[in-house]
Amino acid sequence: MSETHLQARQADYPVPAQAANWQRLYLSVGVLGGLACIAGYVMQPEQVMRGYLMGFMLWLGLSLGCMALLMVQHLSGGLWGLSIRRILEAASKGIPLMLVLFVPIILGRNNLYDWMKGIGVSEHNAWYLNMPFWWGRLVLYFAIWLGTAYVLNKRSAMQDDPSAVGHQPRFQLLSGIGLLLYSLTISFAAVDWVMSLDPHWGSTIYGMIFMAGEGLSALSFCIIVLAVLTRYNPMREIIKAEQFHDIAKLMLAFVMLFAYFSFSQWLIIWAGNLPEEISWFLNRIHGGWGLVALAIILFHFALPFALLLSRNLKRDGRRMVGLAVLLMFMRLVDIYWYVVPNFAHARGHFYFSIWYLVAPIALGGLWLGYFFYNLRQRPILPAYEPQMPSLLHQGSGHGH
Repeated sequence: MSETHLQARQADYPVPAQAANWQRLYLSVGVLGGLACIAGYVMQPEQVMRGYLMGFMLWLGLSLGCMALLMVQHLSGGLWGLSIRRILEAASKGIPLMLVLFVPIILGRNNLYDWMKGIGVSEHNAWYLNMPFWWGRLVLYFAIWLGTAYVLNKRSAMQDDPSAVGHQPRFQLLSGIGLLLYSLTISFAAVDWVMSLDPHWGSTIYGMIFMAGEGLSALSFCIIVLAVLTRYNPMREIIKAEQFHDIAKLMLAFVMLFAYFSFSQWLIIWAGNLPEEISWFLNRIHGGWGLVALAIILFHFALPFALLLSRNLKRDGRRMVGLAVLLMFMRLVDIYWYVVPNFAHARGHFYFSIWYLVAPIALGGLWLGYFFYNLRQRPILPAYEPQMPSLLHQGSGHGH
């Protein structure tokens, strides 16, 4: 396809009009769920805050995971990411919303973190677990995430200008630095906001587990949205089995990566055989928690791994949606398994509260409403991206 004809097709890549209805629907869910959480906080502040933290880590991880995949795509230049670039960009724009949604965690922090009340702070961890340093890290994390997302989206918006053809903005250097900063910041953020729920325990591989989980949930989300968009033009004509196949192969890699990091953490602690470390796992396999751990092994690794070995499944977007939804739900279950057993009443004793579902759903409604708002602001495909002719050629059925 000629460059002139490609430019002429910029207007042929609109977001489906139904996205406006999706935006309103999810926003309504978020508002209603938020009101329910406010009412629940009056009655059960501890349980609401724990459910809120779980939901926050899930949806923040989705924004950050999509931003990381966006940078990987810019570095690799693969066609696998071109079809989902707008999805990744719209999701990365959710980071400002997550900054606002962190305010309830700040206000309710004493319901979550004992170390903020001086419990569990010792001479060994006081240098890290103190409020001035915690505030400083918080500001640094969001400054880096917001800055990276802003520059990536600004440069991408420049690419939508026809005058940019032949003078493409450069993404590689920013993406390389951005991925390094993302890896460091999310590792420390996972320690600050989840691992410090138990100030007596530590793991050096903790942040990597969260990174792998975020990448996997981001790929799952992209599969779901892409499958929905292929019901409408122009994506119905452009997105074919090859695009789903490429994304699903990457999803398989992240399934194995998540399992590898999780198993490595267990193996290191088992080999060390230190009582203060082993207790963390004992609290998560006794009293019913072992069934949750087994469910994570089966449905976050074993079943997805087995299914993703099928080439036919990976090429079928509609069938992939079910697996993607399962993986996103298991991501929430995994966060639940990491968060709740940190508290005294749930150590070695299974505990569940309805707020562990209500709060993540409320946050998800707000996040998805904002996501579809951002998705509607630009064409669904980057028409002036130099690789677009290759994607269109592949979509026409001649890309084998």
